Amino acid sequence: MKRPFEVRIVLVRTIYERNIGATSRAMSNMGAEKLILLDPQCELTYEAQQAAATGQTGLQNRTVYSSWDDFLAKEPESIKVAFTARDGKGRQVRDMEEVFQDIATKSPQFQIQSEVPYVVHLIFGPEDWGLAGEDLELANFCACIPTFGENWSLNLAQATLLGMFGLRRAWGGDRTKLDGGKIRRAPQGIEGINPELTLKTWLEEMGFDLTRQRKINVFTVLRRMLLQNTPTKKELVILETVLQQSIRKLREWKEFQKRDQ
Repeated sequence: MKRPFEVRIVLVRTIYERNIGATSRAMSNMGAEKLILLDPQCELTYEAQQAAATGQTGLQNRTVYSSWDDFLAKEPESIKVAFTARDGKGRQVRDMEEVFQDIATKSPQFQIQSEVPYVVHLIFGPEDWGLAGEDLELANFCACIPTFGENWSLNLAQATLLGMFGLRRAWGGDRTKLDGGKIRRAPQGIEGINPELTLKTWLEEMGFDLTRQRKINVFTVLRRMLLQNTPTKKELVILETVLQQSIRKLREWKEFQKRDQ
């Protein structure tokens, strides 16, 4: 993409408030903040807030329009992608992946270098019959979300999540950095702890011959299995304790065997 973009989610004549709340949560997952409700058919109560859970931004900052005329008068110029399973007037419905690829490579709005984000509206219809033909006439593109089972009808909130995910897969963005995805560094200078030496001693006490020079042996395999994930200090202490106790027990047993002979 040669210029930044702003994703805005448009829910048309939505029937169930829980889907509005769940869409707000999905938006927080996918880096979208602008939620637009066009002629909503439900009131927003605590149920919508519950469904939004930790993603309240879109719900709390929502914009409501009474009609398409109201929407077009107040929203900025944009590329409008309508998600539907039916064809619009003169427009063929295509998989969203193909649509997003076409927009990125062919739409003139994205072929220029600019620091000004261009707005992309992702439009989703009501839960009963989806977007009407009149709605689709206003869209620049009609996209569908592929399904692989007998039921092609998607829950509205799930559809918005998949639509935004498809856009991010195609156009990118600043991906969330999860705690679990951070590289854990081995603790340095833990006095009295040498897990590799302890592991080797334990294996030798168990009777394994580690003197042979092999690229792969029982020591290299266990070292990789136990230590490759860069354990924390606490984990290393636990491993050391278990191995040391096992070594003591083995040595005590060997000493007992000698005395018994």
